[in-house]
Amino acid sequence: MAGAADELVIRSRHGVLRDLFPSYEPLSIAAALAVVVAVLLLGWLVSWHLPLVFVLLGAIQWSAFYAERPALLALTTAQAERVEATMAEEGHFEQSLIGGRWEVSKDSSWGKSDKVIELVRTDRGVDLAAPRPWLEAIRNWLEWVEEGGKPLGNVDGGEPFQIGEIPEIPRHAKVPGIVLSAIMVPLLIYDLAMRQVGHWGLSGQALASGRYDVILLHMISHGSVMHVVMNAGALLAIGPALAIRLGPPPLSWLRFLLLFVASGLAGAALYLAIHPFGTTPMVGASGAIYGMIGLLVRSPRHGGELMSLRSRSVRRVGLAMIKENAFLFALLALMAWTSGSAGGLAWEAHLGGFLFGFFAGPRLLPQTASPTNGGG
Repeated sequence: MAGAADELVIRSRHGVLRDLFPSYEPLSIAAALAVVVAVLLLGWLVSWHLPLVFVLLGAIQWSAFYAERPALLALTTAQAERVEATMAEEGHFEQSLIGGRWEVSKDSSWGKSDKVIELVRTDRGVDLAAPRPWLEAIRNWLEWVEEGGKPLGNVDGGEPFQIGEIPEIPRHAKVPGIVLSAIMVPLLIYDLAMRQVGHWGLSGQALASGRYDVILLHMISHGSVMHVVMNAGALLAIGPALAIRLGPPPLSWLRFLLLFVASGLAGAALYLAIHPFGTTPMVGASGAIYGMIGLLVRSPRHGGELMSLRSRSVRRVGLAMIKENAFLFALLALMAWTSGSAGGLAWEAHLGGFLFGFFAGPRLLPQTASPTNGGG
């Protein structure tokens, strides 16, 4: 029991195959099946080239239902008691007349009042049953508290199970992400105006023809408006958190830029190693951004030591990265099939950038952070 609880494992409540259904309610299942039949019929009428909007709407609907699937989180008795005490303290939940059930209060930001968190006693300890996103929030909160972090408690208008303090982000931490985004957007506008989108793409063929400028320029070049919006949004979202951990400016800005470029080069190196004579150009800052994510995974959350490579958080993030890229690859392949056009995901750049940030990135952190034993 101790080992399972220590790992705080979230598992399926009804089985993996059952989880593929978008809902557990009979009416919802019938409605979803009706939508699938209608889309397939439409696809048959148009020779299987489904309008892209229908594919995207279907994927969004399925993802939304799938994310809310019921799941179980194995806890020790002490952990379960701590969770119950916090639910009672925060006021986001109301204890049901039925023992072991907590209803979500009507004013909670976690959803409707008919959803519940249930504590199920087992031979191993206690299983916490709830929608998977709720369990992930509770697991993060438990790990934070057990590592010495302080929960926020009952905050008016706040989310249940908030962790740590929410400091105001200093303006200087936003500078690197803003500057890089301010370079990417005008460059795409210029490429669109000149009708040369993809001109700065990296490939084996481009290098063979002497286009060495693409080694750096491909990182700030993008293939579409949506592409640059996604990457610029990621930079603006995670950039400040990373800049804060890299120390005070202007040294932190230099470290930020060095990590961005080095991670992008690592992603490019892996891409070229797998496609040394390729002709498909690769553009985008994704490899560099994944390097930033890799460093964020390892860097201390509250001024402590680097996260160990053997820690449960690091293992979980690694698995999540694999799932995320597999899902993106499948979605882009589906979009390419339904639209009849080519599409791709440079997973090699994602992986190369992430590995650099994960293993080499900690060298850029201020010297106050040092690896734990066995951290690598």
